[in-house]
Amino acid sequence: MDAALATLLVGIAGVAGTLTSGYLAQRASLRTLRRENERQRLDDLRNCYIGVNSVARTCRYALADYVQAMATTTLTDEIRQAAATAMSAHRVQYDEAQMLVSDAVLDEVRRVNGLLSVLYGLLRRIDCGVPQPDDTVERAKYLLKDLWPPLMTMREAMRRDLGVGGT
Repeated sequence: MDAALATLLVGIAGVAGTLTSGYLAQRASLRTLRRENERQRLDDLRNCYIGVNSVARTCRYALADYVQAMATTTLTDEIRQAAATAMSAHRVQYDEAQMLVSDAVLDEVRRVNGLLSVLYGLLRRIDCGVPQPDDTVERAKYLLKDLWPPLMTMREAMRRDLGVGGT
C-alpha cells in the first residue's frame, strides 16, 4: 500500500505541476502582453503629443507670416495657402488628440486650438474684406504674441503627462 500511495502522490504532484506550469506560463504571457500594450499606448501618445506640438507651432509661424505680409502689404497666394495648409494640418492633429490625450492635456490643446482659430478667422476676414469692427492687423499681432504662453503651457502639460516634465 505504501508503494501505491507513493505512486498516487507522485502522479498527483505531476498533474498539479503540469497544470500549475501552464497557469504560470499564461500569467507571464499576459503580463508581457500588458507591458507591450502599455508601451505601445505610451508611444502612440508621445507621437500624438509631438505631432500636436509641432503642428501648432508650425501653424503659429504660418500665421505670423500672414500677419507680417498683411502689415507690409506683401501678402501673396503662397502665404495664404501656407496658412490654410497649416490650419488644416492643425485641425487633423487636434482631432487625433481629442481621441488620445488626457483631459488635463486636452484642456490646454483646446485652448491653443481656440486661439489659433480666432487668429486665423480674424486674418481671413480682413483678407476677404469683411472684417468685424475690432479686426485689425494690430489686434492680430497682439493675438499672435499671446499664443506663446499657451503653447508653452500645452507642451509642459504634455511632458508632465508623459512623466518627463516637472510637477
